[in-house]
Amino acid sequence: MKLRYIVRSFPIFVAALAVAVVFAVVTAVLGEYALALAELAAAAAIVAATVIYYAVLKKKKQHMLRQISQSLNFAEGKRTEDFPLPVLVTDSSGRFVWYNHNFDDMMTGDGMLAEIKDIFEKETDMFINASMTGVNIKCGGKYFTVYSQKSDNGSYVFYFVDNTKLRLVADEFIRTRPAVMLFEIDNMEDVARTYRDSDCAAIRNGVEKLIESWLSDFGCLMTKRGDNSFIIVTKTGDIQKMIEKKFDILDLVRDYAYDGAQLDITLSIGVGMEGGVEVCESQAKQALEMALGRGGDQVAVKVKDSFDFYGGVSKSVERQTKVRTRVVSNAFYDLLVGCDKVIVMGHKYPDLDALGSCVGIVAAARYLGKEAFIATNTKTALSKPLIDYVSDNGFGEYLITEGKAKSIMRKRTLLVVTDTHVNGFVEFPSLLEKANTVMVVDHHRKSVDYIKNAVIFFHDPSASSASELVTQLIEYLPQKIKIGSVAADSLLAGIMLDTKNFVLRSGVTTFETAAYLKSAGADTVRVKRLFADNMDEYKARSEIISNAQEYKKCAVSVCENEIPEIRVVAAQAADELLNIKGIDASFVIFKTGGTINVSARSLGSINVQVIMEKLGGGGHQTMAAAQFENSTFRDVQAKLVAAVDEALA
Repeated sequence: MKLRYIVRSFPIFVAALAVAVVFAVVTAVLGEYALALAELAAAAAIVAATVIYYAVLKKKKQHMLRQISQSLNFAEGKRTEDFPLPVLVTDSSGRFVWYNHNFDDMMTGDGMLAEIKDIFEKETDMFINASMTGVNIKCGGKYFTVYSQKSDNGSYVFYFVDNTKLRLVADEFIRTRPAVMLFEIDNMEDVARTYRDSDCAAIRNGVEKLIESWLSDFGCLMTKRGDNSFIIVTKTGDIQKMIEKKFDILDLVRDYAYDGAQLDITLSIGVGMEGGVEVCESQAKQALEMALGRGGDQVAVKVKDSFDFYGGVSKSVERQTKVRTRVVSNAFYDLLVGCDKVIVMGHKYPDLDALGSCVGIVAAARYLGKEAFIATNTKTALSKPLIDYVSDNGFGEYLITEGKAKSIMRKRTLLVVTDTHVNGFVEFPSLLEKANTVMVVDHHRKSVDYIKNAVIFFHDPSASSASELVTQLIEYLPQKIKIGSVAADSLLAGIMLDTKNFVLRSGVTTFETAAYLKSAGADTVRVKRLFADNMDEYKARSEIISNAQEYKKCAVSVCENEIPEIRVVAAQAADELLNIKGIDASFVIFKTGGTINVSARSLGSINVQVIMEKLGGGGHQTMAAAQFENSTFRDVQAKLVAAVDEALA
């Protein structure tokens, strides 16, 4: 029997024996020989008790091992102790019962036995269910795959395969796999309008030097793709290091100044790193497109069937040119001419922007002689004042249900989706599945689950609202049309909602669009009435605001009361919380049915879309939301705080 095994197995007996011997020696030195003999007799008794206990334990152990060997079908004559792999036996709760010499030798590292015991105590169920599929663990700097079997006596037998060398080789292989990055300067066109060509060349060179300097910390190969774009080939391990640094190249480029002037240049990056170089390049292109579709100034990393995003703190760059709008408007006109009828729908719980943009499309289509309808659920809509307004002024017959829309949809029917581009967030997914021709008009930053079968995907994250984009389409149609005052009011209401009365995301184009709607018959007084509240809603909103608490320049309010029109009230409360000094973002947590909702708003310095995406939601940089099923207010609030901490770290 090994001394180490005796000490580890019988620590109390060993300690008692050591104490008895020490006392006997000390007593003998003091001349008390009779007492010393008695103490030696006690030591001998301890040794005898240990031997007897060990013999009994060994007999029980052999019996147990015979049972295990029989239940696990070990070869005849093959002892469990001699099994070539480290073997551990535990009871059903994960407590160690026995292990062989190979396991004992494997656990010789400092603290390894204590660490493996801790792992088993914490992850008992995982190991018991490992079966022959195996569970990978790390212990004492080594990697093991653990397999398990259950014996007839209820014990569990675990086999340990040391695959440390294989794991290190695999990790090194993964770290050295190729990765491709595409860099693109977002807004050099705007710089070119202000500076001379020689200055623009100097600015490009300055930005390029920043990128080269940043990449010098990694093993990268960089070359130009164009005046404002670059391709970088590197290793996956370097990408992980960049992620740890949170791609701070975005901040360096954003802070770049030329001749003492801050230029607010931003950078968009797409990263692909799963496969060969060609595959990585294709992934990087998809990722760059996604980054640009979300407004730029961010990194999109292609990860399997999804994307991870970093950055995105700047406002989207407003497009000054109208060329793309004219091209899309002409294509939209061709679709209108070629279709038999038009069905328009927005997102779930449509607000003023979703419904207003739908009304604009219907007005344009009907002016051109096409049957056009709005598919919506008037009972769940958040824009009931607008529904009542358009219904009282000739549009009531154009509001149809999901069933009616499906019954009239034909092969040549055009389905237009406004104010969302996400498959799962359209009001009626069944219509999207049935439609042959789909057009999307949206201003939210691009999401991963976007509608991919759209014939026209008119997406501009720099626009204030979907109503602004629809108005531009109408304005630049090849045939001049009149949409009427009701449609003009509806579109203006959508713009005013999403811009908070022209405070947020209001660019030059936004005011030009509002001017066009004014000339088309929009009346600001009528539109203002669409935002009026009743007394109960006003009191409920005030209560939500009064319950808000400040956290890291964010206002967080939890509304546990069942309030009519809570979605509208919560959104309004979130908007008003931004009026408090020192508050850059607001979050209102409320319940509808069995769902906990979070309504998020921001003034732009904090990207609430990124925070909501961490919670499984989405939206825009200044307006976003998330939903939780089977959760409590406390859990949702804790997850929200964690997401805010991560985003603002």
